[in-house]
Amino acid sequence: MSDDLASVAERFERSDEALRDWERRLNAGEEVDVWDTANAGIEIIKDLIKAYLEVLDRDWEGTEDDLLALWKVAVKKNPSLNTIRDNCRELIYYYNCVDMDRRDALPENAHKQAVRTARHVYLYLRTRAEEAGALEKHQGLGAG
Repeated sequence: MSDDLASVAERFERSDEALRDWERRLNAGEEVDVWDTANAGIEIIKDLIKAYLEVLDRDWEGTEDDLLALWKVAVKKNPSLNTIRDNCRELIYYYNCVDMDRRDALPENAHKQAVRTARHVYLYLRTRAEEAGALEKHQGLGAG
């Protein structure tokens, strides 16, 4: 856990910008593959959960590469985070469908849904971080 709270705010901003880029691309009608959006969503959510675990001062060592393992660390002693469990599982489902060559099992517009799902988790965790005061304490840091 090397990041401080200032970097937590930066990580939320970075995640927001990455999601905005995906949303712009989709809104512009760009054809993107569900593999790309699901992978991006998983990586964004993993980073957000790590940032939120930092807010909680919790250790996630050994789970950093596994979205559901990170979620399990976060939900322990914090059951309200069960709210995002199905969102995490949905993105992993999309990933697994493509990985197992079962695109036929994907819902229509899964590439768009992956971005929406990641946005939902972003908004939920950002609200939680704001409620903990972790983001407003550091507004303006890094501004030159």
